[in-house]
Amino acid sequence: MSIRLQLLLMSLATLVLPWAGCQYAREVQTVLRASQEQALLAASGTIANALSAQPQRMFHSAQSGSKFDAGGGDIYAFPLRATPLLDGYRDDWDVPLEPRALPSASGLRARMQAGVTDRYLFVYVEVDDSHWDPQAGETSAADADRIEFALQDPDGALENYLFATNAPGMVAAQTTVRGDDGSVRLVSEPRIQGFWLQTARGYTLEFRVPMALVGARLWIEAIDGASPVRRRAGTLGGADKLTGGRLFFSSGSLIEWLSPFIRNGTGATVIDANALKLATAGSAEAAAAPGDEEAQVAWYRRFQAMDIQHLPSRKPLADRLEGAHVDAALLGHPQAQWYRVGSHDEILLAAAAPVMANGHAIGAVVLEQAGDQLLGLRDRALSRLFNLTLIATGIAVIFVLGFASRLSSRIGKLREAADTALSADGTLATTLPESGAGDEIGALSRSFARMLTRLSEHTRYLRTLGGKLSHELRTPLSIVKSSLDNLELEGASASQQIYLTRARDGAERLQQILGALGAAARTEESIRQADRVGFNLKELVESAVAAYRDSFAPARFVLEVPVEACHWRGAPELIVQMLDKLVENAVDFTPPEGSIRIALSRDAGRYLLQVGNDGALIPESLLPRLFESLFEMRDTKDDRPHFGLGLYIVRLIAEFHGGVAQVANREDGSGVEFTISLPML
Repeated sequence: MSIRLQLLLMSLATLVLPWAGCQYAREVQTVLRASQEQALLAASGTIANALSAQPQRMFHSAQSGSKFDAGGGDIYAFPLRATPLLDGYRDDWDVPLEPRALPSASGLRARMQAGVTDRYLFVYVEVDDSHWDPQAGETSAADADRIEFALQDPDGALENYLFATNAPGMVAAQTTVRGDDGSVRLVSEPRIQGFWLQTARGYTLEFRVPMALVGARLWIEAIDGASPVRRRAGTLGGADKLTGGRLFFSSGSLIEWLSPFIRNGTGATVIDANALKLATAGSAEAAAAPGDEEAQVAWYRRFQAMDIQHLPSRKPLADRLEGAHVDAALLGHPQAQWYRVGSHDEILLAAAAPVMANGHAIGAVVLEQAGDQLLGLRDRALSRLFNLTLIATGIAVIFVLGFASRLSSRIGKLREAADTALSADGTLATTLPESGAGDEIGALSRSFARMLTRLSEHTRYLRTLGGKLSHELRTPLSIVKSSLDNLELEGASASQQIYLTRARDGAERLQQILGALGAAARTEESIRQADRVGFNLKELVESAVAAYRDSFAPARFVLEVPVEACHWRGAPELIVQMLDKLVENAVDFTPPEGSIRIALSRDAGRYLLQVGNDGALIPESLLPRLFESLFEMRDTKDDRPHFGLGLYIVRLIAEFHGGVAQVANREDGSGVEFTISLPML
């Protein structure tokens, strides 16, 4: 892995700063949620305590402060947003619930529903009766299908009314009066109006009662007038004992009283003991639209997304509230609960506090706030921190990347200089880049330069060592040889003659070694002083091969030359010396049954002089080093000294003539091929 990549990866460690900021933001968000829960619970508790002190603000009648009992005949009047039209239909009531069934012991099926506005109490009744019996006269409705109801007025007096008609349409309520003569008759009550509508199943009646006539209770009953057994359905039987029939509906001033307590972005709902809505004010979605600053940091929220999959979902209902917080509050325990709402998995906080009366909960106050309100506060507090850490991380990454690029470039220059320090002719370049820098790279460059300088000095010493040894040892060697000659002339015994012979052979071998050591120096000197002349390269190669056949018998030589003459300009004695080295090398490595091939050819403006031999292949890893000075790879041992200078001399001669010396294993694996490429001058 490159240093640039390593430093880049290390610079990414600065991302721990945004990560730490995110963790801190989550902790702050947790604290804010807890604070929001406590604040909303406190607000709902304050409103609930105020309503507990004056329950008449919740319900129309103080008597309604007791627990709602639908099975006992209690009636809940839904708050109506608009005044319905008296037409016998319930479509404009905007109440999602169906009418509830009236109790019946005789089989008559009837249902009713009540609603309330500021001015009227509306009642809707639908009766299943396949045979309609109209009212026969205005003074009596004894045999007619009718709706009877009893109403307790605000003063506590009980008033009885009925609806019967001889034709569908608008109809006024009727009540019984006793005349001076003691007779009883029906009279119209024009303040209570209704609409009688015949249907396929029976009939419906929609009527309204002014709030001035409405007290604490209402009993209602549907009667099939023509049936022999007088089929009935309703709660009118409780009117005699004043049981059941209690009216539950919100006071008209509750919403106005509740509104000042509600701030923007908060929805408030007052419910009764049955979780039915009595009044609603404000909205949890009424928060102001986010400003430009919040819109700019909206992307930040995705890093702070809360896992809300574990939260319960909440579906809003038109008539009531549901949830664990509502259940707890109606049991007398305030509670806050987070919910998941909407199709985009938004969150909502709901807090409910009980409204207490006579030791038990008669209702609850529920406040709701959108969870997104936390985001604005959190974003304003933390977005700058997050942005700054991201900017710092980006600057750090860019800086480290630039530094790494410069560092890699410096090291790359130093590496390239080290790779090319050794030239093709074996000389060493001791000057390296970055040597003037004061850092570790500069110190490394200077260390390399000192090492190359010492290595260059050592190389020069090795190059001149052969010549020096040859010069210094020649005189002592001559003295030894002359001394051996004198000893031999003086006469020596047979045993002494053996030692003299061995000493003379050693001296001869030492003479050969000195000659080999001085060959390279002499060759370099002769190359520098050689003159170029024109000659026929073909004839020179043929003459040299003829001499090799005599000198290296029984080695087999194969000669391949072109038919025409190969005129060239160069140093013939150096070319012959180069061929001598190549042939000597080939003879040493050719097996007894093998052959040596010497070929001369033309190729694209160059002469190719090739010397190949059968035998073992050269390892691929050693091929580039064969032409180096003092490189020796022979495993065989003979009486001749080998110092690894032969192929080095071949390279020097080829480069002197502007050529190139190359070596390669034959593709068929039969041997090795040396090729000298010489330009046609």
